[in-house]
Amino acid sequence: MLKVLRDDSTGELELSGTRSELLALAQKLRNGRGEILLAKVSNPFPYTKSLLRIEFQQASGKMRISSSEDGEALEVEGGQESLSLLAENIEGFTLEADQNDHLHVDYFPEHGYLAEGSGSLVVAIGSDAIQAS
Repeated sequence: MLKVLRDDSTGELELSGTRSELLALAQKLRNGRGEILLAKVSNPFPYTKSLLRIEFQQASGKMRISSSEDGEALEVEGGQESLSLLAENIEGFTLEADQNDHLHVDYFPEHGYLAEGSGSLVVAIGSDAIQAS
């Protein structure tokens, strides 16, 4: 089951899952709206907490990645083109990555699909070392 861990001190988010789960997430992103329930990790070290869901919806413009106000969800909001580009990046990473590789989704000026102020997201192929509860 997909997991999202958050470091409260840095705001960094890590999304991990099996290859098939990440590919399914990419497909759902293309649909533009939805919610995915996540596995709860009892000991998220070195992160602070385990989030409960991913919420994504279509809006105009570049994409914004953030934590929800209640701190329980990863929120992804952006135009269809931005959502599709993120989906494409996740698919490419998932199909070609080694087990220890990571995909960093970070804003920089002139970024193709992330809006200024968007949070950082690390995407990883799930590891058996992190146990869900």
